[in-house]
Amino acid sequence: MTANEVRKTLVNEAELLDHLIAEVNKFDGSGFTNQAQFIKDSWARFLGDRCRTNRSLAEVDDFELVIDLTEEKCQVEQYVKATDPDASYTETWEKFLTCERDILQNLVDRARNGKSAK
Repeated sequence: MTANEVRKTLVNEAELLDHLIAEVNKFDGSGFTNQAQFIKDSWARFLGDRCRTNRSLAEVDDFELVIDLTEEKCQVEQYVKATDPDASYTETWEKFLTCERDILQNLVDRARNGKSAK
């Protein structure tokens, strides 16, 4: 995979995120508690931020693409380290964040090397 293919992947994800955002926004959460409404709105903002970031990254040169993806991966890595894997938690953010980190690392490797990563 080349840097251009990574860019196309980011644009594809942005298109998917557009559809997810539309679904979140049209969902009738009128019966939600205030906290649940806040969570619903937060997801829409998070997905929107990710969508805008992907589209922005698709416009940068190869070097900046690798740098930005590497920085994002390092930030996610810090979240992974900060996640408390305590068995009493029912949420599995560590698994989600680890997956996100691995995806970013794969994109970095592919953009940097211009070929498929392992």
